[in-house]
Amino acid sequence: MSDDTGDTVLQRKAQAQRKALGGGAVSMPRALGRGLSVAADALWGLALGATLVADETLRTERALTRIGEGRLLILLENDAGPCGLVALDRDIVTGVIEAQTLGKVTRFPTDDRPFTPTDAAMMAPLLDAALPRFASMLAGQPDMAHLQGYGFGALVDDVQSAGLALDAEHYQIAAFQISLSQDIRTGHVVFLFPEPPETADTARAPVTGKHEAVLKLVPARMQVVLTRIHIPLDKARALRPGDTLAISSQAMTSAALVVGGGHIVARGKLGQMNGLRAIRIGGEATSLHKPVALPAQAGQPAPPPRDVATNTSATFDFESSFDMALEELAADLPMVQTIDSV
Repeated sequence: MSDDTGDTVLQRKAQAQRKALGGGAVSMPRALGRGLSVAADALWGLALGATLVADETLRTERALTRIGEGRLLILLENDAGPCGLVALDRDIVTGVIEAQTLGKVTRFPTDDRPFTPTDAAMMAPLLDAALPRFASMLAGQPDMAHLQGYGFGALVDDVQSAGLALDAEHYQIAAFQISLSQDIRTGHVVFLFPEPPETADTARAPVTGKHEAVLKLVPARMQVVLTRIHIPLDKARALRPGDTLAISSQAMTSAALVVGGGHIVARGKLGQMNGLRAIRIGGEATSLHKPVALPAQAGQPAPPPRDVATNTSATFDFESSFDMALEELAADLPMVQTIDSV
């Protein structure tokens, strides 16, 4: 049988297994636990039960704290992505070795010797048989594509060394309570698989609030500010009909759209469209020009320059068409300024 045929048969078995599990979408922990059980039975006729006890996603530093002490650490290599990690309790390692060497799992006590590369190599058949089955069960789920292609890697001496090999920012942790041969040996096995980095395509869509539809109907009033000029209060009180106010020559190209609170949301250039007064957003619009400075009077300090005033008491009616003359547009602007003749 060719390799391609073997893969096809394995995929068909995985599809049948997914149907037996109750649908096409299988969670990562469920597929992983099932893959371990099927692999142990297929290799040695070993009854392996896997019960999920933890499933969470954490930053790498915190994920490493979930490994625990005294466990065999094995890197899971992937040519197309960051490494994963598996940590196995000593009882589980001993039971798997016994299944391969003695043909059965015993209750002999375990020792406390350091783990060796040979111990790790004895776990390779189980991992290399379970991980492809695990990946096949997740085939067809785009959000699980990063879990394809994992296999046995190498022994890791300690948690610190494992941290140097794990490159991803976040890892998904799947921890299982493992039972071998009807609880003759039990222990924990912890898997760490990297989470793919978020991109513009995979980033979560913003959550829609329950009041979004109503809030979209709330009217938002915007003011078109052509220019701002500043004068002392006594001069403003002395203004009479027919007085002339000087504005900057840049006023036509520096109009701003202002919302409540004085926040400028856009700038534009004042012009006409279809016979109506209009404003073009963006383009060559410049920031609000600096107000014309008034000559200081004797005994009075000159007013400090200001770019934008915060008074937004004037209002415009945007419910009707934007058909207003320049004089009408400037008439309701707050804070006006006169220029003394010299």
